[in-house]
Amino acid sequence: MLKKITLTLILVLIVAFQVSVATFAYTFDNLKSYSVYYAQHTPHKPGTEPVLMELTQNLFWVNTPDIDGIDYDYDGGNAIYNSNYKKTGTPYLAYFNDNSYSYGNGGFASYHFDKNFQLISASNRTDRIDLDTVDIEELKREIYRTVQPVIDAQYGPLINLQWLYDWVNKDKFN
Repeated sequence: MLKKITLTLILVLIVAFQVSVATFAYTFDNLKSYSVYYAQHTPHKPGTEPVLMELTQNLFWVNTPDIDGIDYDYDGGNAIYNSNYKKTGTPYLAYFNDNSYSYGNGGFASYHFDKNFQLISASNRTDRIDLDTVDIEELKREIYRTVQPVIDAQYGPLINLQWLYDWVNKDKFN
């Protein structure tokens, strides 16, 4: 009788552990895969761009469909290239492991952002650009135009965990 109870208890613990691991794995995958959707609906302080931040940080996890002119790079830093513009080069938005972001406008200008997506430096090939001369709102609109096809390709989750996403990221965007 004691042997039967012990085996039953062990079996219940094993099943409970497996259910816990499966729940944790699904929740983690859900928060990463739908992070762009959640970022579109999360509260944030002005100037912070949660959609751009999550799109590039979680590029491996989010939906990255085959779109003409859009290329993805996962080596070193996550980057999205949009060659649909007739410019000298290809505009891109990149995220690096040191929590910084970079945007190249397809010309010769590149802009660097910190972990809160605040502009920290800009350069035009070899010359520095004075940050006071940069229209940050226009720059962000340009960045959105570059990655908007990928943002539009994102869809909502089957199980909406917006409350959990907001709780986990409350300090990141505020």
